[in-house]
Amino acid sequence: MIKKFTYFIILCLLLLAGLMLWNMKSFKSKQIDIPIATSSNINNKDAISHLSEAIKYKTISNYDNNQIDAITFLSFHKFLRRTYPLIFKELSERIFSSYSVLLKWEGSKESSKNPILLMAHMDVVPALEIENWIEDPFSGLVKNDFIWGRGALDDKSSLIAILESIEYLLSTGFKPNRDIYISIGHDEENSGLNGNAVIAETLKREGVYFDMVLDEGSIITNNILKGVNRPVAMVGIAEKGYLTIELTSSSNSGHSSMPSNSTAIGKLSKAINNLEKFQMKPKITPALEHFFSYIGPELDQKNQFIISNMTLLSSSIINELVKDPVTASMVRTTIAPTMINAGVKPNILPSEAKAVINFRILQGDNIKKIKEHINKIVNDKDIEVEILASEEHSNPSRLSNVNSPSFNIIHKTIKELYHDVFVAPGLVVATTDSRYYESISKDIYRFVPLILNSEELSMIHGYNEKISISTYLDMIQFYIQLIKNFHVS
Repeated sequence: MIKKFTYFIILCLLLLAGLMLWNMKSFKSKQIDIPIATSSNINNKDAISHLSEAIKYKTISNYDNNQIDAITFLSFHKFLRRTYPLIFKELSERIFSSYSVLLKWEGSKESSKNPILLMAHMDVVPALEIENWIEDPFSGLVKNDFIWGRGALDDKSSLIAILESIEYLLSTGFKPNRDIYISIGHDEENSGLNGNAVIAETLKREGVYFDMVLDEGSIITNNILKGVNRPVAMVGIAEKGYLTIELTSSSNSGHSSMPSNSTAIGKLSKAINNLEKFQMKPKITPALEHFFSYIGPELDQKNQFIISNMTLLSSSIINELVKDPVTASMVRTTIAPTMINAGVKPNILPSEAKAVINFRILQGDNIKKIKEHINKIVNDKDIEVEILASEEHSNPSRLSNVNSPSFNIIHKTIKELYHDVFVAPGLVVATTDSRYYESISKDIYRFVPLILNSEELSMIHGYNEKISISTYLDMIQFYIQLIKNFHVS
C-alpha cells in the first residue's frame, strides 16, 4: 500500500513538472515587430522654445480654487493661443471653471467612429526649498541638452508635445477621420474636481462617448525592473483608488510630570504602528497578470518558468515582490502616514492627537474594506476613524482591455518610435484625472513616452526637474504617429 502511494506521489509530481514545463514552453512573446516610423519634419528649435516658455508660467495648483493665481493661468492661456494659432483657429475651444480648457478637433463628417480623448494638465506642484535646485525651477532654462524646471516632466512636456503634434498636422492639411478631444486640466494636482471632473460630467450630459482616453500615469522605465535588459513601456490599464483617513486619539489632559499609562500620543502611535505592521493582504490582480504575460516571455529561463506558472507559484512571487516598495505597491493596498499633530507645550499632556494616513487602494479592495480593516487593527474605543472630508476619495478603477484596437494602436505606435523597448500593460499606483471619464469611455489608458530611470523618477514633484531634449522631441513624434495610426484604424 505504501509503495503504491509512493508511486502515485511520484507520478503526480512528474505530471506537475510536465505541466509547468509545458506552461513555460507555451509562454510566447507578445511584442510586435514593426519597422521604425519615418520622423515628421517638425521645427525642433521652436518646439524646444515653446516648452521652455511654458515652464516659465507659475501655474501652481491651489487647494482653494478661489485662491488660484488667475493672472498667471489666464496668461498661460494667451501663451497657448499665441503659440498655436492653427489649433485655436481650427479647433473649437471651451473653458471650464475659468481655467481648464477642452479642445475639439472635428473629424470627417461621414465617420461613425467614436471620438478619442488626449489628456494633459497645465498645473504644477510648488517648487519648495529653491536653494536645493541647481537651476531656477521656473526658468525654463535650456542647458546641457536638457530643459529645466517645474513641469518639465509633470506634465507640461506632455501638454506641449500634444499641441505641437496637432499644430504640425494641421499645417500639413491633415484631418482625422474621427473627432479628437484634448482636455487641459488646471487642477490635476489637487484632485481635478473643478477641472476634468466638470468636463467629464458635462460631456456625459451631452452624450459624448470615447473609444479611448489617453492620460498620464505610466512611462518608459529604464533599468528599474530587475531581470529586464531593455526599457519597458508600461501602458496603464488600471489605476489604484485613493483614500485619506484621519485618526483622532483622545485621552485626559494634564501635567507631563504625572502621565497615565496611556496617553493620546501613545495610543495613536500604537495604532499607526499596528496598521503598518498588519497591512492588507497582498495579491496578484488581473492587471499584474497582464503585465507578467507581456514581460515574462522576455526574461531569463528561470524567471520565465516562475512567471509562466504564476497560478501555482503565486505565494513565492508575492513574497519576492513585497520586498521592494516599488513592486510591493503593485500587489497590495499601501498605507502611508503623512501628517501628525498633537500637543501645544512640552510639559502638557494633549487631550487629543491626530494623524492623517493615505491609502492607495488595489483592485479587489475598496473604501469599505479599508475602514473595516482599520477598525479591526486599531481596536480602540478612544480612537476615532474618519474619512478626511477635505480630500477626494475614489475606489480603484476598472480594467481596460488589452486586446482592444486602441491598445494595439498604442502598442504599435510605441514600437514604431522606440523599437528596442518592451511594451506591457500594467497598474498605475497613483491616481489621474482620467478616472472621471470611466462612465463615458470604452477604455482608459495611462501612458506618457518619458524615458526615466529610478533616479530621474524622483525629480517628479522633487528637486531639479528637467527633461532631455531628445526625449521631449520624441514625445512630439509619438503623438503625431499616434494620431495618424488612429486615423487609419
